[in-house]
Amino acid sequence: MDNNQNMIQYAEEEISLKDLVLALWRQKVLIVAITLIAAILTGLFSVFMIEPVYHSKLTIVMNMPEVYTTKYGDYTLPLTTNQQYINLITSNTILINTIKDMGYDVNGTTIEDLRDRITIGNVTTNANVEQNSFDVKVAAGNPEEAMKLAKTLYENYVEFLDVMTVEGAVAYYYNDYSVKIRSSLVDLKTYQTLLEKNKELLAQTPQTINQKEASKEILNGVSDFVVLENIINPNYTQIELEIIDNQQMINTIENNINMYQTYLEELDMVKVEIAKYYQTGEFDKLQSNIVSLTNTYMHLPSEPVAPSRKTSPSNALNTIIGGVLGGMIAVLIALVKEYWFKDEK
Repeated sequence: MDNNQNMIQYAEEEISLKDLVLALWRQKVLIVAITLIAAILTGLFSVFMIEPVYHSKLTIVMNMPEVYTTKYGDYTLPLTTNQQYINLITSNTILINTIKDMGYDVNGTTIEDLRDRITIGNVTTNANVEQNSFDVKVAAGNPEEAMKLAKTLYENYVEFLDVMTVEGAVAYYYNDYSVKIRSSLVDLKTYQTLLEKNKELLAQTPQTINQKEASKEILNGVSDFVVLENIINPNYTQIELEIIDNQQMINTIENNINMYQTYLEELDMVKVEIAKYYQTGEFDKLQSNIVSLTNTYMHLPSEPVAPSRKTSPSNALNTIIGGVLGGMIAVLIALVKEYWFKDEK
């Protein structure tokens, strides 16, 4: 009894599958037509409606130091890894300057839009290996724009790193020299006071000592020794030496104060350039005072080039996807037409 029921069930399923295939075959023209139309429309949309995307690549090689050497001394950099430096390429200041230099509409192209068009390649995660080569890709609507965008981004990136480093060093040394000036002024006042006291003491100290008169008082006028009448007072000589030391220290402190003040004036000039950079995006490096960090520790092995082919969209792939989706919709329409409307009739 069970075997007969199974045979009947299999027969019904075979008949249902057969009917389904026959139904689709009867609607083959409709299915093929809808599939072709969907594929053609998708292909046309991909070609004419979707903006093409071209990528230009930057390969940045860097080996940033821990200490930045300037004419004012060694400045310890706040960032410690190359990865921290490469991540700055998408910072707001760089993107704002890039948007301006590219001539983009500031209302139409936001910082977020430009950031989405920048991709930093895979980064080495091995704790024992410090990666110093990074691939950065930028996307644009045409090859020339992609190449220009890559160059402009790199130029603004390099300039920003220099400004950031210089700004940190200037703030550090400006504070350092200001403290040194205040400390030197206290020392200067101390030595000036000591100098005045020694001068007063020198004025009260006899330059020579009359040994003959002194010996008479001690020996009551009886002496078989030959005694010099006048000799240099050693106390007087000692005070003179102390005055000379005081004056030398005062001269040294004054020279240091003058040097610190000169450095502060130079740093004030760099501060003006930094403020100008944040206002206009332009920075004039004062090579006599601040050495460019990126010139020494970063370089671009090759200039970015215009890509020869677009990255997306893939017209062939989009056409195939459109055809597959169109075929699925066509099969659904065919089944509805075969069973729904026929059942109603």
